[in-house]
Amino acid sequence: MIKRTIFLVVAAIAATGLAACGNEAAPASGMAPAAAPASVTSPASTAPASATPAYITKKVGERAGISNTDGSLAVEFWVTKIAVDPKCGPYASRQAGKHTLLLDVTVKTYTDLDADSGVGAFTVLPGLINPFAFSTTGADGVTNQAETDSCTNPKQLPPAYAPSRTYTGQVAISTATKSGTLQLTDSSGLFGPGAHGWEWSY
Repeated sequence: MIKRTIFLVVAAIAATGLAACGNEAAPASGMAPAAAPASVTSPASTAPASATPAYITKKVGERAGISNTDGSLAVEFWVTKIAVDPKCGPYASRQAGKHTLLLDVTVKTYTDLDADSGVGAFTVLPGLINPFAFSTTGADGVTNQAETDSCTNPKQLPPAYAPSRTYTGQVAISTATKSGTLQLTDSSGLFGPGAHGWEWSY
């Protein structure tokens, strides 16, 4: 009889403990998964590569920069002109339904302190300032990935960059949007997780 009484008391205590745990867990189950603490401690989950890029708005002629990891300036670049539908070359034509954007670009290099890491500013520059990194957004809010343009014959920027130099060149892109916003997206990881970049009105 004594053993039976002890068993019932222990069972009652265990049941009370389980009920208490259930009451504490209930509020958490009503929270959205995105609010879980794990999403705060993991940089990749707060800014995944697939997230909408964050763009810095620039005016034509206004400089943009890329810094080294210590905060010092590695590169400056700026778009000095955006020509819409310039005259095609003598043996070229513009694709039907497309518009040409010819960008005059200046690049000024300083020192790439992160060159040994493999993802220094000079390393990513050729892939950053090229037609495939651009997109356009029109008044309808639709964003289109830019394509290389075969109508013009732009002055090419170099395939590699040296420190303490100034380069000028052009980037020609083809887009369905005659006017709107031009975006340059950097997905190199220099700015941390996710994609970032710059944008200009044209």
